[in-house]
Amino acid sequence: MLATGLMFPAICFAIVTKAATGSKTVHFQVLAAQASGAQAPSCTPSTSSPTITLPSPISIAAGTSNGLIGNPASTTLTVDCYQAFAITPNYYDNFSVLAGSLGALDSTHAPPGGKGLMFQTNVPGIDVLLTASPTQPSSGSNGPNGSSGWVIGVSDCKSGNSRNDPYNPSCSNDPMSVTFTAQLVKTGPISPGTISSIQLLQLYDSDQVPQNPSWSPGTITTYPNASNSYATLTLSAVTVNMSSCSIVGPNNLSVTLPTITNNTLPTTGSVAGQTSFKIQYNCPSGWALYMTMSTTNPGSATGVIMPSASCSAGTPATNVGIQLLQSNQQPVQFNTAQSLGNSPNGALNLTYYAQYYATGSPISAGQVCGTATFTMSYQ
Repeated sequence: MLATGLMFPAICFAIVTKAATGSKTVHFQVLAAQASGAQAPSCTPSTSSPTITLPSPISIAAGTSNGLIGNPASTTLTVDCYQAFAITPNYYDNFSVLAGSLGALDSTHAPPGGKGLMFQTNVPGIDVLLTASPTQPSSGSNGPNGSSGWVIGVSDCKSGNSRNDPYNPSCSNDPMSVTFTAQLVKTGPISPGTISSIQLLQLYDSDQVPQNPSWSPGTITTYPNASNSYATLTLSAVTVNMSSCSIVGPNNLSVTLPTITNNTLPTTGSVAGQTSFKIQYNCPSGWALYMTMSTTNPGSATGVIMPSASCSAGTPATNVGIQLLQSNQQPVQFNTAQSLGNSPNGALNLTYYAQYYATGSPISAGQVCGTATFTMSYQ
């Protein structure tokens, strides 16, 4: 059918249908005219709310080096641009799917391995590394309307293969698939807490119409602005704990020595009434463990605690202290870290001994008591 209009060339038009998914109105025109639209039409995502959910809670061991921590998690979505192409009057449209509206980035710490973007979190010492496939994230100016972001992929759409075959509209690389992967990164000292949910980015598209394609007479509509956002990638909240050793049983341990007579300790340095006791810990396997013992009332002899009147019900005995021994029967060195080796896979049982120690002579009858503090450290 031919029609004429003032100042415009003759137009021939046809309706072209692609299967049952939509239709494409194709306008054939002897000379090219150009019109300008406002926003590019939106492509269609498989979900408008893609979410990455990391394992939670995550426990971080003391002394963990900076770098990737925990396990990664991914989400995949597809973006279909054919329906967007079907509503344009153009023979050709190149839809670029764009990532933009990026969350707060950490410009100080480089991503481990050099790929991806580092997003800040509200927990000190922890970032989120975001990578993607097939195109790695970037914070350059390739987002919507020249903002920060990157091009995920391009869907090349056309209404046919030649001037003589203007039918069978199709889009290559459509639908396109993108996989986003997130993992936590330790960047410095960590304070336990909960990483709040983060909006990492949003998806848009732009429509670039090829300039003067070989058989593209007709009205060409350009779209100077990107589409509205149509998908928001979110990271779910993650609880961060610091792994630690825990005491099995009460924190305050009482050791009762047997009652002895004063002639059991005849001379300075004599010992009697040795009694064993155990301290049990649960620690993550493979940690290097150290035990440090201290007391506020040390004696002159190694490992001896002098009696304290504050913990005696009556008059304390004179010239008698309590000596602490390690499992090898050697006196404890107060305020000195004792290496215990690496923690086992299971409970750690530590054996110690306490005994009376004659600090002088003669010895008077009375109660003897003392207090020591055990501190476990690990790395």
